[in-house]
Amino acid sequence: MSHILTRLILGAALAGVPSLPWAAVASDATTTSPTPPPVQRITRTDSPAELARHITALHAAPFKDTAGQPFRFDSLKGKIVWVNQWAHWCAPCVAEFRVMRQVQEQVGADKLEIVLVSRLRDWEKDQAYVKEHDLPWRQVVLDLPPGTSRDLYADVSMNPPEQTAIGTAFPMSTFLGRDGEGLRFDRHPIPVTQGGDPQNSHDVDILVRTLTEWAARAPG
Repeated sequence: MSHILTRLILGAALAGVPSLPWAAVASDATTTSPTPPPVQRITRTDSPAELARHITALHAAPFKDTAGQPFRFDSLKGKIVWVNQWAHWCAPCVAEFRVMRQVQEQVGADKLEIVLVSRLRDWEKDQAYVKEHDLPWRQVVLDLPPGTSRDLYADVSMNPPEQTAIGTAFPMSTFLGRDGEGLRFDRHPIPVTQGGDPQNSHDVDILVRTLTEWAARAPG
């Protein structure tokens, strides 16, 4: 009898409480969780000193283009440059290419240059992959054999110099400003699915808007 009486009392009490529409609850939840500002969505949490070290190494490292000629990122001043370190065997790397095309189309190839950076050991097969899949971007190779200039290789690859194994963090994206300055670097500026679709289309909008704003800034 006591259990029955308790249920009756609780039922009567709840009946007197006005109910809120579910839409109102959902709306409140939305308004209390605002979208993070763009800088939080595409920037790694590394220190400015680490970014500066990486950019210095990127400008100083020996690169070559597909014709075997020396290449320097200074030659691309005037545009925003998306430097993408990758390899043909790296599934997360190649999965990003579809969304990279989308971003460049929206920003404009005259404002945003994409450069694919390969390691020496992957260079020939990377070039074959680019040709097979008709990727429209400039290719360069980090002309630095593993085991040489250890500190510089680590700086360019964003691996700490004290790491035992020499390797490159794949994929790695670096954004250079119109003067060649370092703006951002990130493993995944836009997280994608295995099929190459953005996990959140809002991330594409944020990156496009950010790159467009960078491109509109006067150099210097």
